Amino acid sequence: MNANLRHLLRSNHGFFSRAEAIDCGETDHVLATAVREGMIIRLRRGMYAPAADYNARDDAGKHLLHARAALAAQQGTVALTGPSAAALHGFALYEQDLTTVHLLRLDRGSSHHAAKTNHHVVTQDIEKDLGVYACVMAVNPARAVWEVPLSSLEGAVVTADSALHQDPQLREVIEELQERFAYVPGSRRGRLAVKLADPRAESPGESVTRVQFHRFDIPMPDLQYRVFDGYGSLIGISDFYWEECRHLAEFDGKIKYQRLLRPNETASECVVREKKREDAMRADLRGMTRFVWSDVMPHSAPRTMVDLARALDQSYRLYVRGRTIIAS
Repeated sequence: MNANLRHLLRSNHGFFSRAEAIDCGETDHVLATAVREGMIIRLRRGMYAPAADYNARDDAGKHLLHARAALAAQQGTVALTGPSAAALHGFALYEQDLTTVHLLRLDRGSSHHAAKTNHHVVTQDIEKDLGVYACVMAVNPARAVWEVPLSSLEGAVVTADSALHQDPQLREVIEELQERFAYVPGSRRGRLAVKLADPRAESPGESVTRVQFHRFDIPMPDLQYRVFDGYGSLIGISDFYWEECRHLAEFDGKIKYQRLLRPNETASECVVREKKREDAMRADLRGMTRFVWSDVMPHSAPRTMVDLARALDQSYRLYVRGRTIIAS
């Protein structure tokens, strides 16, 4: 890859077109060979990205690269919308089809699906909801959150939690959209997602778990509860806490343990340290439940929530009922 093409990649945010490569002195034969040898990835017809950069991205990052390439391939005026806009704004995505880019037609283009791209027509006044973000035209963060609920409640809450975690003030703007889109398909799910959304949530796993609490009538817990020992020192922070039952709960995902890893610490050492932290948090007479992804999936969530309800009741009987507090 020559210097001109590397400079182009930086200005294009990670991709280039066939025409740009030819202008930089490359040939169709070189491009075909590079694709065959796994050096570059074909994003769509006539659009490419270096394989090393593409493979280093997470699913949302890969989707965003496809989205930028799709925008560049359009001849009319378009903007990113829905999950594609949410990815641009850096919001978490869950249960979204990331193989399809969502474009909003700002010209006279029609609604259609082609080349792994959904083209949506403008059905309401859109100008106030548009902006340029990272050199890309897209709907604003609030509208992007509102459009995601067209998938599932879990996906909607994951994205809303992520957006509010970045900017809690977005809630007011999102709620204003409820009146504008009160009768749009998916609006009921959108209103529920906004109601359930909480800026304190720190991972998609926590968000999905809270949706299951809602589905199975489990009381909503406090989030990111700080547990202190008798000397006032912080022992740990629990994802969920039911004060009325003195019961803690945490979602254990692979990403969570990667985030908790300390320098030069192995995964097993991290797990042992976390187990000691759990024991310390439970030492002051509290129950504890742990969830993993398989526990909150549709096929197992009913059983998981039944078990949780029993655990909450047990913690109440053991640690709350009849508990005597001696005031100093």
